Amino acid sequence: MEWFERTKPYEADLIADLNQIVKIPSILDPNTQSDRTPFGVDMARALAKMEELAARDGFRYGRVDNMVTWIEYGPADAAETVAILTHIDIVPAGEGWLRDPFKPEILDGLYFGRGAADMKADLMSAYYAMKYLADHEITLTRKIRLIIGTDEENGWRDLPRYFEVEGEPTMGFSPDGAFPVVNGEKAFQTVQLRFANQTTGDYVLRRFIAGSRPNVVPGEARARVSVPNPAQVQTEFATYLAQYPFLSGQSEVRDQEVRLLLKGVQAHGAYPQDGENAGTYLANFLRRFAFNADAKTFLDFIGRVVHDDIGAENLGLRYHDEVMGDLTLNVGVMRFSQNGQGTILLNFRYPQGVNVQAVTTQVQRHLGDFAATVEVWPGGMEPHLVPETDELVGTLSLVYAKQTGMYMNPRTSNGGSYARLLKRGIAFGGQFPDVPVTSHQANESTPVANLTRSMAIFAESLLKLAK
Repeated sequence: MEWFERTKPYEADLIADLNQIVKIPSILDPNTQSDRTPFGVDMARALAKMEELAARDGFRYGRVDNMVTWIEYGPADAAETVAILTHIDIVPAGEGWLRDPFKPEILDGLYFGRGAADMKADLMSAYYAMKYLADHEITLTRKIRLIIGTDEENGWRDLPRYFEVEGEPTMGFSPDGAFPVVNGEKAFQTVQLRFANQTTGDYVLRRFIAGSRPNVVPGEARARVSVPNPAQVQTEFATYLAQYPFLSGQSEVRDQEVRLLLKGVQAHGAYPQDGENAGTYLANFLRRFAFNADAKTFLDFIGRVVHDDIGAENLGLRYHDEVMGDLTLNVGVMRFSQNGQGTILLNFRYPQGVNVQAVTTQVQRHLGDFAATVEVWPGGMEPHLVPETDELVGTLSLVYAKQTGMYMNPRTSNGGSYARLLKRGIAFGGQFPDVPVTSHQANESTPVANLTRSMAIFAESLLKLAK
């Protein structure tokens, strides 16, 4: 019997358990952080739910510092461990949903909900792959550990602590990437610009807000401006939007201010080409007006220098590596508040051959009149590459080829997964090549058929790695 036929009967139960996880809005919540809930109450609820499933199914499990839950199958005293590195945290829902992101639904063969693609569905497919091996009492030499983090979308403070306490697994994969094997991941680094917000004269930028995370392409931007002729701004804004069919928005005049809303296309910051950055487009529109002081330089930087420039060519950072590909830039967060403190977060993904010093130096050189300080956010990662000759790469590549009937060479990703934390760690699944990427987007979804399809690939992979 083929592996997919073996796993298909698990589909209904897998979906039922996945529903329970997706319903929990496991988003970083500073308002409910404590020693018991380091990333918020809902994050702790999500881990507890996974532990409840583990207890139901007879797995060994535990928790590290209320940050990471591990679930284990195989000989407890095994000298070697095969890890499945996952996370249960998600990005905020954002705008533009046609349905409640935390009330999962299946429509036209697609499973909708925040986390469906990144990465609760793949977490559950991996869990059920391990459950399949346990249900069939398959004897292993190495033990398998499903490791569930809670800070992947933010500061990566969870798994490094897990490794300090539990040690580094022998090898592993993270189903937080794509099929086939992703044996290389580019570096990711966020650079923060801080600046004063002084603005006076006839044109005053009262407030500008776009984005909530550096690793998300902002799908919405808002601005409040005081101008001599509000009707002119409204007319020109409508004309500007008409030039770009992928943009929408609205304007209104209230309390002698023009309030603008521009909607672009939200996407994962690792792939800015999949989105349309609402923040840089709104700045690109506003820079035509006679703002002065910090407002002028703010709008010029994001509306001209880094607008529509995912290769960071205007910053002097265009770079291509033959193995790992191109450097990319996402402008993830933009804030301006009159007479306050402003912030811009630039998220870079770069291959081997580039380093963070080069990135910050070039940003500083291209600030022009923009009186901003350049700071490196903590938590960045350097490029990661596991050789194609490694047993791990070869085994998983062959499993994928066998089950899909198609061999594809290992490749490099712009995304960052927990796999890079292991010396012998690669990303493997659960994004199939023929499925549109919806991670971090409104109406995030994954094909229902791929839940047990991924489960089958993971189950055979784990068997071959741990047998």
